[in-house]
Amino acid sequence: MRKSTKTLIALIGTAVVALGVVVNYTGADEVKAWTGPDGEYYARSNEYYERLHGLVEDNIETIVDQTVEVTDQTPEAVNPTPEAADQTAEVVNPTPEAVQPDSQPSPEEVQQERITAQAAADRQALIDEGSKLEHYSVVNSDGMAEISKLMGMYLVNDIKGISYNPAGGYDASLYCVAYETNASKSPAAIAAATEVANSVNAIVGPSVNFQYEKYQGGQLVKSSKAAEGTMKMGLNPSFAGEGDKVGVVAVYPGGATKIFDDTDNDPSTVTVDIPATDSSLVMYTLIKYN
Repeated sequence: MRKSTKTLIALIGTAVVALGVVVNYTGADEVKAWTGPDGEYYARSNEYYERLHGLVEDNIETIVDQTVEVTDQTPEAVNPTPEAADQTAEVVNPTPEAVQPDSQPSPEEVQQERITAQAAADRQALIDEGSKLEHYSVVNSDGMAEISKLMGMYLVNDIKGISYNPAGGYDASLYCVAYETNASKSPAAIAAATEVANSVNAIVGPSVNFQYEKYQGGQLVKSSKAAEGTMKMGLNPSFAGEGDKVGVVAVYPGGATKIFDDTDNDPSTVTVDIPATDSSLVMYTLIKYN
């Protein structure tokens, strides 16, 4: 497995257990309508995420530069001497002793090929899981679905989809990696969120890390530009529902926290306004008031 793949998987942590888990989702063909700019948002669900796959492929795995060295041909190479011609003839028509049987890969090489193939399969599975429609969209209780305007890879399961609307609207250069976390993966951040929740007589629910990035100079770089906007998350009925008051706690690097109130009246979702931040990495934790 290449270093960049290891880095991504280390970043996402054991959230990859979500691979292969299909969220209970009504599906694009069953919702009443898709919302978005001019009412046509999204025929994008296919076209847009084809580009997503390309971006992820380009940036998860380090592109190996294959350098072809071009050298000037010497006069001897163009017009070989008799001695060089004889050597060339020997190469073209080798003696029986020079003919060697095709070499077979060693056990170590075979094992490495298997490891490389498995790493590629795991990487593709991660990409496929993170770009499933049910992860980057939220279905409201009335059947209306909202698709995220922030391109990215969304690895969520306990949170029933995320729809993110950057303050400036859809921007093809903005990107995110969102992945669920918990106390075993992010103990300090979860402890900070729990302390804030306790202070307002609330309990914590699922948490998701957001790594904000932008596409610049042919690659993804960390950037907080995409953070400001509105985020909607689907609620798991086992956590909250009709009559429950919910909100979101944001935990920033260094331990700073903020509470965001739910701005919608839908018992199946929580919608919060996210302010601009200097941090490209933020953890968001759902809370439910007692």
